[in-house]
Formats: sequence, C-alpha cells, structure tokens
Amino acid sequence: MNAHTSPKIKATAQDSPGIQFMPPRAFTLSLLAGIILELAFPWHLPLPFLPLLIGGLAVFWGGFWFMMWGHTRFQNLGVNVKTNRPAQSLVVQGAHRYSRNPMYVGFLMILIGIGLAARSGWLLLDFLPLAAYLRLYVIPREEAYLQRRFAETYTQYCQKVRRWL
Repeated sequence: MNAHTSPKIKATAQDSPGIQFMPPRAFTLSLLAGIILELAFPWHLPLPFLPLLIGGLAVFWGGFWFMMWGHTRFQNLGVNVKTNRPAQSLVVQGAHRYSRNPMYVGFLMILIGIGLAARSGWLLLDFLPLAAYLRLYVIPREEAYLQRRFAETYTQYCQKVRRWL
C-alpha cells in the first residue's frame, strides 16, 4: 500500500455498488427543482443581501473546491468515479483524509451556497432531497460494496475518517 491508495484489486465488470442513477444527476435534478420552485413560488429570505451573497459564494466555492479535490484525486489515480463501475483501489488521501464522501459534501455545499447567494428559501432547502438520496440510498450501497471489496482496509479507514466531515 502506498501513501495514496490501498492495494489495487482486480475488478470484474459486474463488480460495483450498482448505483445507476448517478449522484451528479441527482444534484442537477435537485438544483432544477429548487429553481423551478423559486420561479413558481418565490421565497426570498428576509436577510441582508451582501452578507448572504458573500457567505453563499464562500460556501459554494468551498464545496466546489472540496468536491473537485476528491474528484481529481480519483482521476489522477485512475480510479472510477462512476458509481456503476468497479473500484480499482480505495482512495484514502487528499480530500478523503477528511471525509469518506468529499464529492457528496461538495454537492451539498454547492446547493447551500447557491441558496444563500440567491437569498432563496427553496434553493437553500434544495439540499435536503439530495442529502436524503445520498444518505439513504447511495452511501449505504457504496459502503457495503467497499466493505466487501476492501475488507479490513476499509474498516480501518472508516474508523479514522468520518462519513461527512
């Protein structure tokens, strides 16, 4: 095992968490739903514009940066990002030292940041359906898969790193 990944394990084509509705699509659907709700039933937060804009942009860019740190790490190591493909190795460095799901944390932060910056109650709450989908469907399947695939290495990783932050 090197400092960046666990040992590479040969994967079969059918070996994956089996998640067909990809989290980026769920993110896009959540964002679109929030925009549609905001346009149909405006819900503006009665808070000062500038602090919300600055705070929202900070949360947005922090989430984007954290998500891309995790994503780029996968790409640089040649690890599949798609949840319907096998994992060649367990990434435990970079953003994955702080969260087992940095890309999902990033998605949620981006949605919260957009909601704050737009002063929109709908866009701010927009993260809840995505968080529920990730927490109740995606993450349990991924965790069960990674436990089967990497056994004790994954158990040790879970003991050291939180699921979210």
